[in-house]
Amino acid sequence: MGNNLSDNNPIDYKTPNSLAAIWSMMLPGLGQLMKGQVMPGLFWAFLTAGGYFAYLWPGLTLHLLCVLDAALSKGDGSFLALKGWKQKLGFLFLLAFLLAYIVYRN
Repeated sequence: MGNNLSDNNPIDYKTPNSLAAIWSMMLPGLGQLMKGQVMPGLFWAFLTAGGYFAYLWPGLTLHLLCVLDAALSKGDGSFLALKGWKQKLGFLFLLAFLLAYIVYRN
């Protein structure tokens, strides 16, 4: 019959970036989880929830960054395509400063 089961294996299915971005719009981090990126998905979920807990604008900003990460990521360990721990650490310090500033102002 020529039916090859490996062609329809759902485990090998790669979620397109556009679909992952839509999932992340609905729930932050879900797009990364659908692409098999567990740690970035959990990171974005908790970070965005913390942003919304602090104030609306940090939450919306982090939510937008999460959607962009899901839409633009190419590798397994994407974190806004930052290479190296120095860039990731700098990004986290910038976000922490932004959140602390907004909490302090209010």
